[in-house]
Amino acid sequence: MKMKRVLLYLLAITGWLTLLIRIYLKITTSGLPLTESLMQLFSYFTVLTNLLVTIYCTVHLLSSSRQSRSKLFLRPETLTALTVFILIVGTVYHLLLKSLWNPEGLLMITDEIYHTFVPLGTLALWLVSADSKGGNLKYLYSWILYPVLYLVFVLIRGSISGFYPYPFINVAELGLVTVMMNSFFLLIIMCLLFLLFGFVGKKIARFK
Repeated sequence: MKMKRVLLYLLAITGWLTLLIRIYLKITTSGLPLTESLMQLFSYFTVLTNLLVTIYCTVHLLSSSRQSRSKLFLRPETLTALTVFILIVGTVYHLLLKSLWNPEGLLMITDEIYHTFVPLGTLALWLVSADSKGGNLKYLYSWILYPVLYLVFVLIRGSISGFYPYPFINVAELGLVTVMMNSFFLLIIMCLLFLLFGFVGKKIARFK
């Protein structure tokens, strides 16, 4: 499908360019050692989820139709899961985080790409790619491991470095109980969205 391929190209090219720019900006403006700059950058769920979307699109552009659909980034459920995650990234940012800082220049542009363009582009890609198999809840719920492992990583690293990428998971300021409650709430939202997208995806697939 032509529209699907256009979206794959747009998201892949934009994703890799944006990541390179963010790496450059972080290294040149943070004043931190290289390793710490990169560790902080990749401590953001936003950056990691955008990277997963970029990899997904790249794999689909490079893969042959004859390749096994069982591979992680070729499974239809993977796009459903990534769509849910990236939409949460955009929604949380615009509702809770955008007012907390005022980026300028290239940082502002990449910020909008990560939190607006990619979420909307991924949603469009999901809509044109809707597959009845994309709503396999057993497989979708296995993706919950991704945010859980992410949370474990940032909490352990935060306890060592003192750096927490988001205010609602800042144990030093909120305490562990509040952070766990905030995280549990987000996980519940993800699970509900998996249900919703699985149901809607199957309905859309019927009309194709």
